[in-house]
Amino acid sequence: MELTINEKVYNFKFGIGFVRHLDGKSSIKQDGIQFGIGLETLIPNLLTGNTVTLSDCLFVANMTENPRITQDQLDNYIDDEETNIDSLFDDVLEELKKSNATKKKAEKLLENYQKEQERLEAMEATQIQATE
Repeated sequence: MELTINEKVYNFKFGIGFVRHLDGKSSIKQDGIQFGIGLETLIPNLLTGNTVTLSDCLFVANMTENPRITQDQLDNYIDDEETNIDSLFDDVLEELKKSNATKKKAEKLLENYQKEQERLEAMEATQIQATE
């Protein structure tokens, strides 16, 4: 994925290095074993429009690339009114669905999220009907 920020082109890769860093950064320790929770946290946060997660995600995806972007540059880009933030969220989710390193897990997490949304909507509709 490429983005032009401040007239400079940056590449963002969502491969195994991205997953390794993400899982290492976002992990929990249980019974002396460390578990990566990166994608399990990342995808729901992206789906709910968390811009800090978006910025962190892009920062990690650019870590192995040259030129490297700073966190401040990303934050400013996301804050810029000219940036189509909705499209940026969609683009990142699409990249996660395409990458061999994240494809299967991303598809499963997105499927589960969609099912949960449908379940909540059905419950809400049932509650509305019950009050009418």
